[in-house]
Amino acid sequence: MSVAWLWLFARAFHATVNPVNCATLFLTAWVIYLADRLADSYSLQNGGPRSLRHEFCLKHRQIWIGALAVNATADAYLIWQGIDAETFLGGAVIGTLALIYLMLNHSLGGAWPPFPLKELAIGFLFAAGTLVALFPIFRPITGSLVSSGIAFAWLCTLNCISIAFWERELDETQQKVSFATRYPGLDRHLGKLSLVLTLGSGVAAIISREAAPIFGCVSVSSLLLALLDSFRGKIGRDQRTALADLVLLTPLLALFLMNA
Repeated sequence: MSVAWLWLFARAFHATVNPVNCATLFLTAWVIYLADRLADSYSLQNGGPRSLRHEFCLKHRQIWIGALAVNATADAYLIWQGIDAETFLGGAVIGTLALIYLMLNHSLGGAWPPFPLKELAIGFLFAAGTLVALFPIFRPITGSLVSSGIAFAWLCTLNCISIAFWERELDETQQKVSFATRYPGLDRHLGKLSLVLTLGSGVAAIISREAAPIFGCVSVSSLLLALLDSFRGKIGRDQRTALADLVLLTPLLALFLMNA
């Protein structure tokens, strides 16, 4: 998913991305995901309800740890051998912030004062990590790149907030704090937030010709999130969570159309 968005940004802004950057982005995203899920599995209370992904991690913890070690080793090797100094520095900053997030989030149980920042931190860190390979290419960084990058970050944040609301009962049972557990009344406005991003990005796609493919994908993905939220009674929680990540793959369709 992250690689698809990187390629879309690169194609929209006529940049060339080193294939090694794509490989390290893919591996880094997997390392962070595996580490986060592994830490979650250790923090869960025994006997309480769990999501299917947590159940899978618990049942296959040794394999999970092995996969984490292999991915981390391969990622470190590619970064050391093939990443330029500027990208390495930017990635190191974002990676350090991600590590700080993981440590704080699991030590505080998500209870970030003065309000939950978990979903916001994940969304913007994911977007920044995805686009870090492009930062050295653009001098100066254009307004279209910044605005489309922010739109992408808000889409990632909205994705995390949606999952938090869908899994609110699990977090409450496990005594974890999220945006959804702190502000449960906003549940009924979740679909509206997605539609606002849909309309805003749609208008931006019309105004900004250069970043139109990016804004278009953000608009379609946020619309699909709104549709997923409206199908709560028809699609199970774990299925919705999986589909929430799949709806972020709209850049694959955009890249196909742009190459047709």
